[in-house]
Amino acid sequence: MFRTIRSRLYLVVGLAAVTFVALAVHAASAAWRARRDGELGANLEVARTVAGTLRIYVEDLFHDAGTLGRTIASGRLSRDDSDRLLADAVSDYPSVREFSWVGLDGRIAFSSNPSSVGISIADRDYYQRVLAGEDRVLSDLLLARVDGRPGVVVSRAIRRPGGALAGTIIALIAPERFGGRALPPAREGSAGVAIVDRGGRLVFRSPELDLDWEARRVAPTQPIVAAALAGREASGEVRGEAGDVRLGAAAPVAPFGWAVRASRSADEALGPLRREMAIVLAAGVLVSLLAVGASSVVGNRTVAALRRLERHADALGRGRRPRRPLRGPEEITRLGRAYERMAEGLLAAQHRFRTAFEEAPTGIAVLDPVDLRIRWANRACLAFVEAPHRTGGLEGRRYEDVVPGAAQAGLLDRFRAVARGEGPQEEEEQRFDGFARGPTWWRWSLRAIPADGGGEELLLVVSDVTEQVRAREQLESDRRRLECLLKTLPAGVFIADASGQLVQANDEARRIWGGRAPLREPRGHVAYRGRLVETGAPLEARDWPTQRALTTGRPVPPQLVEIERFDGGQATILTGAQPILDAAGQVTGAVATALDVTELRRAVRHRDEVLQIVSHDLRNPLATVMLGAATLARLPDGPAAAAQTRRAAGRISVAGKRMRRLIEDLLDLTNLDEGRLSIRAEPCDPADLLGAAAEEVREAAREKGLDLCLSASPGLPEVVADRDRILQVLGNVASNAVKATDSGAVCLAAEACGDAVVFRVRDTGPGIPEEELPHVFDRFRRGADAAWHGTGLGLAIARALVEAHGGAIRAESSPGQGTTVTFTLPAVRRDDEPQEHCTDPAEAELGATAT
Repeated sequence: MFRTIRSRLYLVVGLAAVTFVALAVHAASAAWRARRDGELGANLEVARTVAGTLRIYVEDLFHDAGTLGRTIASGRLSRDDSDRLLADAVSDYPSVREFSWVGLDGRIAFSSNPSSVGISIADRDYYQRVLAGEDRVLSDLLLARVDGRPGVVVSRAIRRPGGALAGTIIALIAPERFGGRALPPAREGSAGVAIVDRGGRLVFRSPELDLDWEARRVAPTQPIVAAALAGREASGEVRGEAGDVRLGAAAPVAPFGWAVRASRSADEALGPLRREMAIVLAAGVLVSLLAVGASSVVGNRTVAALRRLERHADALGRGRRPRRPLRGPEEITRLGRAYERMAEGLLAAQHRFRTAFEEAPTGIAVLDPVDLRIRWANRACLAFVEAPHRTGGLEGRRYEDVVPGAAQAGLLDRFRAVARGEGPQEEEEQRFDGFARGPTWWRWSLRAIPADGGGEELLLVVSDVTEQVRAREQLESDRRRLECLLKTLPAGVFIADASGQLVQANDEARRIWGGRAPLREPRGHVAYRGRLVETGAPLEARDWPTQRALTTGRPVPPQLVEIERFDGGQATILTGAQPILDAAGQVTGAVATALDVTELRRAVRHRDEVLQIVSHDLRNPLATVMLGAATLARLPDGPAAAAQTRRAAGRISVAGKRMRRLIEDLLDLTNLDEGRLSIRAEPCDPADLLGAAAEEVREAAREKGLDLCLSASPGLPEVVADRDRILQVLGNVASNAVKATDSGAVCLAAEACGDAVVFRVRDTGPGIPEEELPHVFDRFRRGADAAWHGTGLGLAIARALVEAHGGAIRAESSPGQGTTVTFTLPAVRRDDEPQEHCTDPAEAELGATAT
């Protein structure tokens, strides 16, 4: 359908005609809506104007009625004067049939119509509203009791100064006159105005229409009137009293609850527009028919020329030039000449295409989709097969005959799936092991292509990627070796790209920087902080070896840097960098190394401190020995030199003991560090240990005038300890206490605490400053303000020995109040002994540590 030019031309013309008609209908519809909306708006304006005029007229009538009522209520007029006054007022209001004065009993006392005097209106709704307290009441349409004609009553209550009702003045208005006072100038044609009371009854209609009493109820059948009576403006189509369809609008008359409707016959308002629309539609249909006829003529001539062009192109497609020149419209002949040029270009492109296929380095073959025989293959395909197949060519051979193992590799099934139309195979890489030259990798793709004369063929494109695969495997092997090397290196390694972005870091690098060092930090080492050890100058982002190597393209020699680790710690590293250059010498990245030398520097400082202290502590006793030896060498022979000899020998002996003690302390520390210190644990009596330790320092305490006190709780359990080593601990601590105390006492005490025994040495010396207290057990630590100086190894050895026994040691001190050193040892617990509880929480903690 619609495959020929003629049918498509008809389709285009038809669519144009339909579009034209649709646009005409749309324009007519828009004009229709605009005319209808304009008419409704005009009617609404008329209804508003009439409602306003009506409201003003009734308000004037209320005012004048009030003036009449107050005059009559004053009592200054006689009955005849009152009737005459009311009759004169009727002459002033043409729409009022009569004015009447109603007494308090609801009867008409005075009236411009004598027939109305004496009639009771007490049961009328409007009068009941007056009695209810309303001063101004406009009644609905009613039938007068005098003559039975329709009318409207305007009631005005007259009240005395105290608010009591004095009487009511009423005006009976003729509906046919009432409407005339409120209407605008006469409207043309069928335009009309109607006034409706609160009950929905037609009070007045212009033009007038003879309606009975029941026919006057219009609200139920006219929604716009019902809306206006509810206090809302409304517009739309309504059914008129004469049965015609009208376009109308209604507006409320506040505050009386009435409504005014203005309307016009729909035929009169929209009739001219309907006629115009009919004329436009007829013209559109006529133009469409003419267009179809013209398109038929043009289509026939065009089709004839195209058929000649088809024969011309068919001859060119078969490689023959047509015998007669192409005739027809200028466009057709130009298209024929373009076909001739295209045929020549296609022949040349076909020759170039075949040449490119033959010379392509990629193997290209065309297969029969049924039996997978090779119909055509270029010379590059010969390189993919074994030597016997290269001499005879590949055309006519089945694919599985020239590619060994193709069926076992599932290749033939995939070829047949493409032949069945299941989609092409794209960029598939596959290994073949059946060739004599060894494993071979091919990347191939297969797709169906149209064949000459209809049907399909399979186009196979093959590339030998054996070298690429082997290079990729070698690259992966090199990468794994590099990763293994980076993991086993004792130094941290950072690798950055040319922009300075870190792309790789080994585990040692992350450890040095305190956890997993961020590899995606902002460029330029912004997150890394450090300073040069040699100068103390902080490193800026550009000063780090990686950045310097990237900037200069030259190696950066190692330098010592103190860094701030990401976990908040400090470390010292030896770091340098080497740029990575490509074949052209351009910088493509950089490798930085970082060797953590923190412990090495600490060991060097520790060695220097040990050498300094040992040299200092050995120099003095060695000088004493040398001086004593020199003294002995100068003494003369004889009895007089014996006393001097003994004194010199004594000094030499003391100096030797000091040197021996220092050497023993150093050996003990070395053995403790290397785990070679032997502990011969056996049950020991804590009281006996305290007594032996006290004997060692008793003489020194006596010489300084210090009291030496011992305190051991009765029934203390034995401790599991090496007696000599614990005496060494107690001796070191007690000796320090005696040396630090100038007056007072040194107390040694022991008590049970859980499964441990707590030993305590307390002195009354000057105490230890708060800032030095955490370091009293450090090696070679000496008090800055101490009056005596030792090696600084005694307390360090004490802590090591206590911890080797499974105990714990601590020191407590306050300046000016002495120092207390407390340590615990595990107790020998018997099942029949009660367990002692500690009163001091700190001792309980030490006891728990010992346990």
